Amino acid sequence: MTRLTTIAIVALFALAFATSAFSFENQTRSFYDRNGGFAGSSSSLNNTTSFSDRNGRFDGSTIRNSDGTTSAYDRNGHFVGSSVNTSPPQNDRRR
Repeated sequence: MTRLTTIAIVALFALAFATSAFSFENQTRSFYDRNGGFAGSSSSLNNTTSFSDRNGRFDGSTIRNSDGTTSAYDRNGHFVGSSVNTSPPQNDRRR
């Protein structure tokens, strides 16, 4: 095996690994109304989730911040609110 062939194979494995690792971080969800009709979808990648309506029009996004809060923005990029998880961690719950 030549040096160039070895480099090419290593590069292909690295690309395949990077692509598969990337796909595990990306998550898409569909939402349905109470009648079972498609209402929209969300697509998450790393700390950002984007929302689209039933016609595919961008509706807004949320960003998970390093301090544990989540900030929400409308389709124009204006801040509309935030949330924080106030539930105790699972392993700290006492009965």
